[in-house]
Amino acid sequence: MSRMCNSYSDMGHRILVGFCRLARPCIQGFVWAQSSRIATYCFACFFWGLTTQVLTAVSITGRVLLTETEHSRYHVQITDSKSESLRVNQSYVFSVGKGDQTDFYLGRSIEAEAVFYGNQWHLERIFPTDGIGAKAYYDLNEKFHRSVQSISRRNFVVESDYILSFAGINQAAQFFQFKDFLGKVLVVNFIFTRCQAAEMCPASTLRMARMQDLARERGLGNLHFLSISFDPENDSPGVLRQYAESYGIESDSFTFMTSKEQWVEDLMRYFGIITIEEDGTINHTMATLLINSQGRVHYRKEGSVWTVSDFLSRAEALLNPEK
Repeated sequence: MSRMCNSYSDMGHRILVGFCRLARPCIQGFVWAQSSRIATYCFACFFWGLTTQVLTAVSITGRVLLTETEHSRYHVQITDSKSESLRVNQSYVFSVGKGDQTDFYLGRSIEAEAVFYGNQWHLERIFPTDGIGAKAYYDLNEKFHRSVQSISRRNFVVESDYILSFAGINQAAQFFQFKDFLGKVLVVNFIFTRCQAAEMCPASTLRMARMQDLARERGLGNLHFLSISFDPENDSPGVLRQYAESYGIESDSFTFMTSKEQWVEDLMRYFGIITIEEDGTINHTMATLLINSQGRVHYRKEGSVWTVSDFLSRAEALLNPEK
């Protein structure tokens, strides 16, 4: 979150410098030279104040008291805030993005970024902090962290390994655990929604969506899909929900997962996914796994190139061994 605030400040500074360079000759053409320096300075101060006001961002926690206008506006009672403009124990109205326009958070505690622009407050990157399964989510991931923090990145999960239990938050802002998938065959991959490399995350998500459609056509009701985001700073439940909808993915058999940054790093270490943030994006390796109904890795395919037919035929063999 701090990186975003810094980027806003840098952006405002660049806009200010550019404006001053453009404004000086214009002002000098209309007023005396001495007055122009004063005018430029005053206008710059005004513009700087406007810029910082429009781009103010602050981390908050609060409770969603009610929603209105088809859930596009939340009434939130603040429980913690880093801004004097959002006072603790006071209630404020926030606009929210399309992915968060649901009743998922009604009556729940959240953490989010409050951003002021367009003369109103907006909430972005909303995460739940309570609800059914919240305690198990925190406890289980702390246990998972202790188990994997000393594991070498070379000793990641391979075929025949049983998956250690972990927990996450899905695109409906619900807490879940890996054990919820036991009894089902599971296809797992790793993505981030901002990925612009067509052959990487977008292609992988398209294949996962296609596999979901074919599984439904073939009556494979016990085949489930799990996409784990390794970009928790941006991929909130609302962002994942909107991402799923953009691919026509149905949530009944497809889970998109996010979590806290440390716990996501633990998962990437455990599953052997390497991520490097640079130039405003995330460079990463890829792997796709097929996990049987006992939670054991049946098949692992490295890289971005894999086929729907390969995974679907292997999944079908696990679900219908008698055939």
